[in-house]
Amino acid sequence: MTRAQLAVWRECVANMPWLNAAHRILLRQVCILAAKMEAGEELSVSATHALSAMLSKLGATPADESKVNHSSGDDDDGDEFFGGAGGSHLN
Repeated sequence: MTRAQLAVWRECVANMPWLNAAHRILLRQVCILAAKMEAGEELSVSATHALSAMLSKLGATPADESKVNHSSGDDDDGDEFFGGAGGSHLN
């Protein structure tokens, strides 16, 4: 991942603590598109819709967040990717 994409990853992890390893591929796609957008690159309408849909699937919109299970899940294998015990290098 690029530095810009990693910055988006860290922002998403900080704002969506319910993410786990199952979200990894989808989150990478979000990072790619969001980093382009933040760099001022123009996104196509289809890319913008895709980003919106992916954020919705991750529970990253106010309407969708209410549908997310916010359990702490101590046995979550995604910690290494999302800033838990083994993943502090991402934060």
